[in-house]
Amino acid sequence: MNILYLTLKKPDLKEAGIYPDLINALTAAGHKVTIAFADSPKNTPETVLDTECGVRILKVSAGDVFGVGFIKKGINTLKLEPRLKSAIKDHLRGESFDMVLYATPPVTFANVVRYCKKTYGCRAFLMLKDIFPQNAVDIGLFGKGGLIHKYFRHKEKELYALSDVIGCMSDGNIRYLKENDPEIPKEKIILFPNTIKPPVFNGNDTGDDVSNEGPDEGDKKKLRLIFGGNLGRPQAVGFLMDVIRYDRSPIYNDVEFLFVGNGSEAGLVKKVCDECDNAEFYDFMKPDEYDRLMSGCDIGIVSLDVRFTIPNYPSRMLSYMALGKPMIACTDPNTDVKELLTKEACCGLWCRSDDVEGFWKCIEELMDEDKRRTLGLSGRKYLEENFNVSRSVEIIEKYTEV
Repeated sequence: MNILYLTLKKPDLKEAGIYPDLINALTAAGHKVTIAFADSPKNTPETVLDTECGVRILKVSAGDVFGVGFIKKGINTLKLEPRLKSAIKDHLRGESFDMVLYATPPVTFANVVRYCKKTYGCRAFLMLKDIFPQNAVDIGLFGKGGLIHKYFRHKEKELYALSDVIGCMSDGNIRYLKENDPEIPKEKIILFPNTIKPPVFNGNDTGDDVSNEGPDEGDKKKLRLIFGGNLGRPQAVGFLMDVIRYDRSPIYNDVEFLFVGNGSEAGLVKKVCDECDNAEFYDFMKPDEYDRLMSGCDIGIVSLDVRFTIPNYPSRMLSYMALGKPMIACTDPNTDVKELLTKEACCGLWCRSDDVEGFWKCIEELMDEDKRRTLGLSGRKYLEENFNVSRSVEIIEKYTEV
């Protein structure tokens, strides 16, 4: 099977993650994958076709969509679609593809998808990772019913209509889509969870036996919580800062918070961490360094803005599950993350992301080392059985033949 994968950002095929693991797994299964992605003009002055790790890569020179402001990102995202379509026309002329594969964000690939379906006679598979523009409305980036919302809502519906398959991350995603976009044929909408290739795991290494680094090694070991990844408004960063400043808990001095990442709220995180003795901030780490740091932590944090009305399902959960780490998820009440953590995988605790005391109660409950170990190992087992990348490959193969 020949697959054309459209994306805003090229997966690093030498690193782990939901997208590189999927591409590598498809390649290992004997499928040929071509990635077409937008690259910064600083890195790619001209569009080029290259090969990496057995995968063809079409690097399309376009405006920056990462590390820039919201308005500039929006403008450059709109410019990307015609450039991507033109690059595919010029560099993949005469090719044959069985499937065009793409994820949200963005929702602005409709014209490219339409061109690929018409030119190659292929099926279109949408991996729905982001329900936009509603998520932006939820956190106040723009208003509902305005020109911006109407434009992106139109593009969203257009993309859904063109997609032959819409793979949703969870049952909550499926319910939301069916309720809010009833015109979509129900047979199009399937369960397509986030998956990874589970790394080798030592069942005894759940972080509890790893000593904290630092000059005070003789002191009592603190319980370490880690949050890694994008530090933006969707991640309820302001709420997490309230959590680490909440010094009324009796276990406050027994806990340490680590934040690793960047994003629009990174400045706030750094400022608060500099002011607090129980928090550290790292703006950048190589993947192997981050993995080592996370291995030495006790609890992973998953956080989403309490205002969300859409059932987000953060992929960062998989990295915690892979290392056998229990989680505390602080989210809106609409996502089904709570059900995953507390009922299905039994791998963590949940509270609303406007309940600071509730978060600290979760920490208090996880001061119990045996409970942490039990939850962590349960999460790892659930990952192996339900979120293995081989499942994604099987689903894609199945829906290519329909």
